[in-house]
Amino acid sequence: MNFSLKRILFAFLLGIVLAGITSEVAYRLLKRENREPNHIQLVIPSGTAKLVSEGGAPPEIPNDLNFVVGDVLEVLNRDSVDHQLGPLWIPAGATAHMDLGAEESYMLECSFQPGKYQGIEVKQPVTLSTRLTGILFSGFPLGALFAIYSGLIPQKKQREKTA
Repeated sequence: MNFSLKRILFAFLLGIVLAGITSEVAYRLLKRENREPNHIQLVIPSGTAKLVSEGGAPPEIPNDLNFVVGDVLEVLNRDSVDHQLGPLWIPAGATAHMDLGAEESYMLECSFQPGKYQGIEVKQPVTLSTRLTGILFSGFPLGALFAIYSGLIPQKKQREKTA
């Protein structure tokens, strides 16, 4: 194999390896959102209605909730007052479920938030094929750039020894 072809193949390999490392670092840093679907429980603590009527927010409940497609949200009401989250009516001491089967951003009417709305973000989970596609779509162009720029580096001249 001649030197130029080896240089180009090495450039593409380097591009794919660097894209793979970058992709995996990002995946590990975002692990919380990149997961398999689960059964997730949201607990409305006792005294929430009183706290909300005074303008406060229960510290246990975030303003925005992030899920992946396929999650099941279970809302457990430990308050002495009935609550609502979008289509769910949760009587005091009861539990209600919501299947999150589609990628979407929701802004649901909510009785246990001071602003009376709860943001819910449902995203597609990141799969192995998604990760590999991302590596290839970024690795090949990066490898092509390396190959182009490697052409600017002068090739080693092979010197023949004279005997």
